Amino acid sequence: MSQNGVVDITILGAGPSGLAAAYYAGHRDASVRIIESLEQIGGQVAAVYPEKHVFDVAGHPKIQGQALVELCTEQGLQYEPEVLLGEEVQTLERLNENGEELLSVTTDKGGPYLSRALIITAGHGAFEPRKLGVDDIDAWEGKGLHYFVREKDVFRDRTCVIVGGGDSALDWTLGLQDTAKHPIALVHRRDNFRALETSVNEAKQLETEGRVKILTPYEVREVHGDGHISAVTVENTQSGETEQVECDALITLLGFHSHLGAIADWDLELEGKRQIKIDPTSCETNLPRVYAAGDVAGYPGKITLITIGMGEAAIAANNAVAAIRGEKVQPKYSTD
Repeated sequence: MSQNGVVDITILGAGPSGLAAAYYAGHRDASVRIIESLEQIGGQVAAVYPEKHVFDVAGHPKIQGQALVELCTEQGLQYEPEVLLGEEVQTLERLNENGEELLSVTTDKGGPYLSRALIITAGHGAFEPRKLGVDDIDAWEGKGLHYFVREKDVFRDRTCVIVGGGDSALDWTLGLQDTAKHPIALVHRRDNFRALETSVNEAKQLETEGRVKILTPYEVREVHGDGHISAVTVENTQSGETEQVECDALITLLGFHSHLGAIADWDLELEGKRQIKIDPTSCETNLPRVYAAGDVAGYPGKITLITIGMGEAAIAANNAVAAIRGEKVQPKYSTD
């Protein structure tokens, strides 16, 4: 960092993509500042599913979320970037200081933070879980209703009902097999799941063994209990028949509502409603020297995987360094 607090690159977000960007920028001898709205490094992986296994990160056949975060942190912080946690970005301005154009970012706690380039790796932005369409569902929070599985041991010997049809619902139906009581009930409102085929097939095999109970097409209509959830009523959406299922842990994995927060007011061109449009060859946005990578970055055909985000982070960091130095983009390979 220079004496006036200017760094080469400010990175917004300290998830795997942000940490990858910090590594590649640091490897190119660029000075880096990371600003993260959460109070911890690791982004959504650390906040939402630290004990979940991740299977699609290059080089790792299977790795636990927290273990992945620790490795990404070790790699991303090795060049000692400045790290600011618990600060949510607010404004972005362009300044001219001593003949140099700089980007100025403020947060809800400080700033201005000055840099020559900006990489946005804010994931899905601010997010909150989608909730069941059941009357007074909020009253069950803290009384057996869960929107995340942060620690598997919380569900040890619990009778679990998992609601959802995507990868998270299937992953935790499988992932809690060594923790929760059997069978784990899996409720989905459609006949077909959106999850990885191998996960669906494994769940169906476990059903033949009595370790999973698959209820499709069903929806939760009512939650029962006296101070704590004890059962749910589910309805077959085709026949209208209802069934009461014992349950002391109701885990709803229906995805998230997300928004970009103040970033949405920065005149960035969007791809859809929740992503920042980038040129995939450079990861630059419509604003010069402002780049984006990871889930927050969008373009036609984009696949939102951690591995993709890490690749975009490398592209963004190297293009940012090239723009700052007025040189051609070059990777500077990280091998001895």
